[in-house]
Amino acid sequence: MRKYRPQARLCLDGGICLWHSGSYIIPVPPARGLSRRTRKTHPGAVNCRAAHAASAALRHNCNSRRPHFPRSPILPETTYYQAPLAGYTDLPYRRMCRECGAYWMFTALIDSGALIHGNRDNDSILLRGKEEPWLGVQLLGGIPEHVARASEMLDAMDFDAVDFNMGCPMQKVLKRPAGAALLRPENQELALRCVDLMRGRIHKPLTVKMRILDFNDPAPTVDLCRRLESCGIDGVTIHGRTTESIYAGPVAWDVIRAVRESLSVPVTANGGIFGAKDAARLRDATGCTRLMVARGSIGNPWIFRELAKGAPAPPSHGELCDAMEKHISGMAECYGERTGMILGRKIATAYLHGRGYRKEYRIRGSQMASMADFLAMMADLRREGPVAGPLLEGQ
Repeated sequence: MRKYRPQARLCLDGGICLWHSGSYIIPVPPARGLSRRTRKTHPGAVNCRAAHAASAALRHNCNSRRPHFPRSPILPETTYYQAPLAGYTDLPYRRMCRECGAYWMFTALIDSGALIHGNRDNDSILLRGKEEPWLGVQLLGGIPEHVARASEMLDAMDFDAVDFNMGCPMQKVLKRPAGAALLRPENQELALRCVDLMRGRIHKPLTVKMRILDFNDPAPTVDLCRRLESCGIDGVTIHGRTTESIYAGPVAWDVIRAVRESLSVPVTANGGIFGAKDAARLRDATGCTRLMVARGSIGNPWIFRELAKGAPAPPSHGELCDAMEKHISGMAECYGERTGMILGRKIATAYLHGRGYRKEYRIRGSQMASMADFLAMMADLRREGPVAGPLLEGQ
């Protein structure tokens, strides 16, 4: 087989989903179970339908013209990562975090079945900006055949690393089983099978993001991590909470430390980082110098500035308004105005939460349906400013 070029784009050619890699074509079976209309309007970089012309132009500008960056080593000794967050860490989100100092970032998770069957949401998940120097992608799946085929596709694309999701605690994922369901004793052989298949097909750094199995006893988590290491992974990220805890409760620092002391591959600690003090506690308690930020950056890309300084670095009122406008405008450009506004509602309310703005603005942000609605809200917000809280002094 001819060697794949590192850049690949999802496209539509004659109603059949194909992966174009330079001048070579890797065929992928058309999405079964989708209507003819859905297949014909599948977004892509080549032969796109008129309804997706704007999306294709954006994708071409972001991917095809991305300048060459020297490859950076995976998992440097001391750093902060932005975790993959479903529904959040798209291109506009990552751009805001990068402006505040983030470098090591991941896409939102992409489902293996959706990837191989050409789901129309794949484009926005996999979209990479031309200015992004390092970007990993996270794969979710529990069917070995799907995981294997999806791994081949991701390996042909322009990403710097691939991460396998073994930590998603959502019920719709657990029922499949995938995500954190792969941590259950009866599913661990399935998890190892998937990772082994990925290792045989991915020629980039391969990592796993997972949760602890027991809050009080490190042994089950350490044992599974050792077995994953034997599959050839290049690193593991441990979220120090169990599947049942989801995002609540304390982080099991002792379990993360036990994993770090037991493995030879890099271990990244994750859980409960909402500021520099949280990061320092997690680092000291686990001994991990690699830390991953997750929900702490939602509505607060300045957390990376704070982590770099080691002290609080909140935005001014003007800085927050500028960031909101740039982020939401980027979503409208990426998804189209209607979808961008719907997806942007949670982003707008996250920026405003806990910063001293009147509740009216969070309500308006949660109901905006057009750029006109958003810009009208921002004009009022800029004029009025916060009425209380930490931004009042810095505006």
